[in-house]
Amino acid sequence: MKVFCLPLAWTAILICSNAQATPSVPQDQTFTVPGIAATTPPIADGVINDGEYPEANRRQGFSDADTNLTSDEFAEFWLTYDEKFIYFAGRVKTDPRRVVRQEYRPNSNIRGNDNFTLLLDPFGANNNFNSFSTNSNGATSINLSGGRAAKTEWLGEIEANGRLTDSGWETEMKIPWSIMNLPSAGTRDLRFNVRWFRSNKQNSYTFRFINNDSSLIPVWSQVSIPAIPRDRSISLLPYTFLGVEKGSGPIANAGLDFKTNLSETLQFVGTVNPDFRNVENSILSLDFSFFERLANENRPFFQEGSEYLRFGFDSRLFAPQRIPTFDTGLNIYGELDDKTNIGALTTIDFGNRQASALKLSHQLNDNESLDFGLVNNAQPGRNNVAGLLNYFGRSGSIEYYTINQYTADQIDGNGWRNNIGLRYEDKNLNAGTEYVSISPEFLPRIGFSRERDLKGYSAYGSYQVTPKSGSINSYDMSANLSTFDRFSGDFYRNEINLNGGVNLRSGLSVGIGINQTQFEGVFDRGLGIGAAYPTNNPYNQVGLNYDTGTFRGEQFEQYELNWRYRPLNRLQFNGSTEIVETTETDTQHILSFNYDIGKFESIGGRLVSFNGKSNWFLSYRLSGKKGAEYFILIGDPRADQFTDRLVFKAVVPFTIKY
Repeated sequence: MKVFCLPLAWTAILICSNAQATPSVPQDQTFTVPGIAATTPPIADGVINDGEYPEANRRQGFSDADTNLTSDEFAEFWLTYDEKFIYFAGRVKTDPRRVVRQEYRPNSNIRGNDNFTLLLDPFGANNNFNSFSTNSNGATSINLSGGRAAKTEWLGEIEANGRLTDSGWETEMKIPWSIMNLPSAGTRDLRFNVRWFRSNKQNSYTFRFINNDSSLIPVWSQVSIPAIPRDRSISLLPYTFLGVEKGSGPIANAGLDFKTNLSETLQFVGTVNPDFRNVENSILSLDFSFFERLANENRPFFQEGSEYLRFGFDSRLFAPQRIPTFDTGLNIYGELDDKTNIGALTTIDFGNRQASALKLSHQLNDNESLDFGLVNNAQPGRNNVAGLLNYFGRSGSIEYYTINQYTADQIDGNGWRNNIGLRYEDKNLNAGTEYVSISPEFLPRIGFSRERDLKGYSAYGSYQVTPKSGSINSYDMSANLSTFDRFSGDFYRNEINLNGGVNLRSGLSVGIGINQTQFEGVFDRGLGIGAAYPTNNPYNQVGLNYDTGTFRGEQFEQYELNWRYRPLNRLQFNGSTEIVETTETDTQHILSFNYDIGKFESIGGRLVSFNGKSNWFLSYRLSGKKGAEYFILIGDPRADQFTDRLVFKAVVPFTIKY
């Protein structure tokens, strides 16, 4: 084995030399907000009036979420509550002409818009955070702890309004307590933080910089959590679709999704004959890789509680993408107590397979946690059981962990994977090192493990700087190194990657990367350069990338163009083109558009062309609010080539009380 002794030693020196510089800091009372309830409920109309919020609950001052550099613009917020709602107000002093506020719909993607986000853990254990975001137009984005599907009846709604002012912008949110899983009623210390995204710097700022140290998360102290009666009802979302398809004639299908509360903190979701064919799939790029890659999972059933069923990082014992179809599924997730989360899921494809996953996460204290998980694939001839036991700890700026995964497969036998590592994170600098060993028999059959039969080391380091003034907004550099042998002792692979980038205040971003790989005796090297402009505009932007080098000893060149264009306020186009030239040429084009007819009504479509084979679809959607939703679809969004197909789909929710 050719060990990168110098980089590993360098990482260790960085960690050790800084370990005593950032001791664990006790909770600063400056970052504690008293739990003073509102005597008169604020009106979330987007206008912050004097005396509307308790002055003792006002806080100001934000710093860079990555580097702790104090913002050169002023922002402040207020936080209060009553027995039904939490009230948040935020105000920014900036040039109102530069505020990005394109989004206006509830439960939408406001990435790239100037916005505030309230992060809130009502259990106070730093492991069940909910996030509520809004911009100066009153658009909202909700991410509840554990993960939720984007169905209004299940996700819930908040009320928000905002406006531009002569000196900047301000916004208000009214958040129902009932939208979150809550602990038992009583006086508690909640944990929270506030994030503020500035589009003019394409940067996030935070009320308190925590450097991934959960003990530094601010406290909302002595809040009287109300007794919210458990909703004793079953929310039913039956669907049906009718249509016609060339070669098949008339087509029709129907199914049912349902959800209810098992307790104040546990959710129960089920599906019968789910409709996956009409869900748009994710498209992988044409990147070179020695290993399998996995596209994102978009199906709503698997989005419910997905954070509680996260079985690893680069290696996962459970990846729902491995379950292409099934007849029925059940999903339970939530909090067993203040410090323990659970996720449990099973799917049944009658006559073929039952796939099940269970995960428990327990917070030992502010700095230590344990994960336990089991995954079972019951399938004729391909039975597989997998388990994990993980430990994570932190001391100041140093995080340490051990990840242990095991598999028992009907064909490949028993296997295992062990990771043990250290990470150091402090403002501008991140560094880490890890030892990995994966046995030749390790196989999570309904998970994702890109390689096995290896043992060795990896290390990384990154450094980022945000200047206070000048033409440079930020610059960064990073290095990644790894060296692995096979279990037999034979050489497997070495790899080194060096990257750097500069972001200018004008919106221009440029980057460069070089790499060298030795894979089973074959040496490869690569060079990549890229640029994007303007990065501070999420709706109108162009990016170019060029890569050249060798892959498996063969020369290659790769060209990539990405662009976004908004010709009208409600019309958005996105596109990309990739060309890869080796001994053969591969080409992929993607074009998508969306036009908002109204707040809850839109039309859209996507065209994907790969080496001359094309698929496209068009859709009409009346969705995003409570009540019935309707869809019209031309084509098949999950097919490889265009299908002559017209479908009308209706989802008509109703509730059964019990």
